[in-house]
Amino acid sequence: MGKRLEVRSEEHPKIAEEVEGSLELSVKEGALSSLSTGFGTSYLSPFAIAMNATASQIGILHGMINLFPSIIQLRASSLIKKISAKKIVIWGVLFQVFLWFLVILLSFSHYLGLSYSIWILIAIASLIYGIGAIIYPAWFLWMGFLVPPRIRGKYFSRRNFITGLFGIASMFLSAIILDKISELGFGKNNFLFYSMLGFAVIFFLAIFFRLWSLKIIQKTYSPKIKIEEKDYFSFRQFLKKAPSTPFGRFTIFRAFLSIAIGIATPFTSVYLLRNLGLSYSWFMAITVSAVFFQLIFLPLLGKVSDRFGNIALTRISVGLLFSVPALWAFSALIKNPVAVRWYLLFVPSIVSGFAWAGYNLATNNYVYDSVRSNKRGFGSNYMTLIVGVCMFLGSIMGSFLSKLPIIFMDPILLIFSVSAVARLFVLVFGIRFLTEVRPVQKFSARFLIKEFKPLHEIAREISYMEQIMGIKHPPVKLKFKHQEQPHKDISLPPS
Repeated sequence: MGKRLEVRSEEHPKIAEEVEGSLELSVKEGALSSLSTGFGTSYLSPFAIAMNATASQIGILHGMINLFPSIIQLRASSLIKKISAKKIVIWGVLFQVFLWFLVILLSFSHYLGLSYSIWILIAIASLIYGIGAIIYPAWFLWMGFLVPPRIRGKYFSRRNFITGLFGIASMFLSAIILDKISELGFGKNNFLFYSMLGFAVIFFLAIFFRLWSLKIIQKTYSPKIKIEEKDYFSFRQFLKKAPSTPFGRFTIFRAFLSIAIGIATPFTSVYLLRNLGLSYSWFMAITVSAVFFQLIFLPLLGKVSDRFGNIALTRISVGLLFSVPALWAFSALIKNPVAVRWYLLFVPSIVSGFAWAGYNLATNNYVYDSVRSNKRGFGSNYMTLIVGVCMFLGSIMGSFLSKLPIIFMDPILLIFSVSAVARLFVLVFGIRFLTEVRPVQKFSARFLIKEFKPLHEIAREISYMEQIMGIKHPPVKLKFKHQEQPHKDISLPPS
């Protein structure tokens, strides 16, 4: 126990310096990992659709990438006791890279007429996410020992901002690559081959950036984290105590909310690519717009997390989250194709960006607040297991709804409507059972208005990103109209 406290002690400046440097390295690693995700997992659903997967198969794909990782994670929880977190992350990344090579091979095998290619893709995708489920608790435990509690909201909101920015860039670039290569296919009357080639190209880029991120992971400082037998608690013990502990009740709340979310999540890509017939560029523009608005709101929500607590942030976020699928369903009433695109680009995206940024930030930080450091790996595992199973159940319910022979409305719109009602039900009946576990200030809505300075915050975060990533600019001389009264300081120092 003493050694773990010494890692944070000011009496050890060399270790403190290593920790500080590692937190900056983690931001770089997150940026590269986000590039890999933007080129890779973000396009698994479009890849399946390009392989002629049905709406039901898309639902099963999303269900399996939630269920399978949860099962693996439960069985792999003992790894944290035997193997260092750093080794788990490194070997997990290497195995994921190997699986992405199989996905590239599958793209050409599908062109050559491989039978059951969709089901093979579902199996490989499940393994990719399954390995991710082994990596994440180890990384989560690792970062818990590196990030001081007083700045968690600020640090993770900043890290998420930068990783999100790189994710947006890679998703946009992927869409451009796919559209340009697909156009070659139309011109040469061989659309399937060039479509599969486009996906192979972006998946190869995903491998490249994942390997680059691995080099940084290897340089990151890892304190000796000793997990003792007394720190372990079984899944059965967790379930038994869940209703009587703040973390357990938070997990139950997330479980029911995940069922409601899982109903609609797999079918947004189907709606955009099949129902509306959008190009990959428009598809990704709408998808990325929600991520972009997450970045705008993240600095503000990080302050809310630190000052008012993560339960207040959860209440705000889930209060908006239920309306997102309803806003998607409303788009069916807009008859003008151009108007529909611009509506989806902004209206649901703004609401979704705020809601998801707050919900994801609150979820991660609440685990850090409510579970003791040596037990976080197990607590995170069990929460992920429950959430994954519930997301799977929601996806299967969505798949079932997609097959219903209804005539009064499109099945996808019915799925969105059911998801909205289910989220509202969880919000009304579940939020009252959540409790804060650390001293916080009473929430004031005026704080959101007062502190929301998106341009200022974005400029500051980009300045910090450039500093961390080692981007240097030549000195710029500014010309003022009134030279005798220049501004004293126009720079935005990183916070």
